[in-house]
Amino acid sequence: MPSPKKFGLVAVALSVAMFSTCNHASAQFGGLFSGGAEIETIDTKALNELLTKQKKLVDRAEQNSLPAPKPNFVLVDVRSEKEVNVSVIPGAITKSMYEKDDARYQGKLVIAYCTVGGRSGAYAKQLTRKGVKVQNYKGSILKWVDAGLPLVTLDGRPTNRVHTYSDRYRIPDKYEQVTE
Repeated sequence: MPSPKKFGLVAVALSVAMFSTCNHASAQFGGLFSGGAEIETIDTKALNELLTKQKKLVDRAEQNSLPAPKPNFVLVDVRSEKEVNVSVIPGAITKSMYEKDDARYQGKLVIAYCTVGGRSGAYAKQLTRKGVKVQNYKGSILKWVDAGLPLVTLDGRPTNRVHTYSDRYRIPDKYEQVTE
């Protein structure tokens, strides 16, 4: 019978080998390596389609003098106040707005985003632990502007300014980069 020390080394080696050969190790091992359940993600195309579809429904309702349909999702910008005061993705609310009235969004899909997806991924994990259905917009606002999509201020005015958190990120020339 192998010694406990040898058995432990074999188990670690096997775990590392399995982890390094699997892109989705955290999903396969129930979050063993990532500290929790795998968080679903949404990409730029799918998010844009979702927002466009909702806007069309709202526009059609307004044209027919009908109440605007409520979306089955909420887009939450988890960046700092300084960042969201520069711009957000159209239709987004801030993390503080969401948290002040989270009961209003109960049962809806929460789509979280930030600058690149790290902070929103961590927030998505927090919400998942609370039983909230959530997706992380991986790539977040930087992927949004890479696709040339619009931004607005918190009061809904179009803007080309985007807070990138750091000057290490590059954005298309069509946008004005803000880091302060």
